[in-house]
Amino acid sequence: MLYRSAHKLLAGSFRATSIKHRASRNGMTLVEVMLAVAVIIIAALGTLCYEYLCIDHIRLARAELTAARVGQLLIEDWKSEGGAADYDPQDLNMGFTLPPDLPPGAFLTTIDGLPLHITMSHLDVATDPGAGVTLRQISVVVRWRNDLGAGELSDSDPSVNLITYVRRDQ
Repeated sequence: MLYRSAHKLLAGSFRATSIKHRASRNGMTLVEVMLAVAVIIIAALGTLCYEYLCIDHIRLARAELTAARVGQLLIEDWKSEGGAADYDPQDLNMGFTLPPDLPPGAFLTTIDGLPLHITMSHLDVATDPGAGVTLRQISVVVRWRNDLGAGELSDSDPSVNLITYVRRDQ
């Protein structure tokens, strides 16, 4: 008798549980909802990180393009003057400055909020005394900080190097 009443009691609880369980299968459990939310959050964070990296790469690309354009302007203007040893980009009146603490041939400028460090140099690579012609290598190196800010440069900071040759008639 005790066995039968315990059996009925247990059977009733199983029936009630299975009915509740069947009813919850029509919707989603809390664990399933939490898992779906976690997947959506991970996807959203991945997208935001990717967007940040894209914006950062755009800033770096703009800095490199600005530096390349400044270097191209300087090397073309210097070349048009025959690679003169006394070439001075300050004559362009475009904001190039020669601070007293920098060596000769080093200039500073800021273009679109980007501080640029410019080094200009020349080297006579060949001379033909009979023809009175000298081949001069002129180079412009434009550098900027990785963080695009002002201040001292480090060895790891990016640069754009431009080199060309000019014929100097003597």
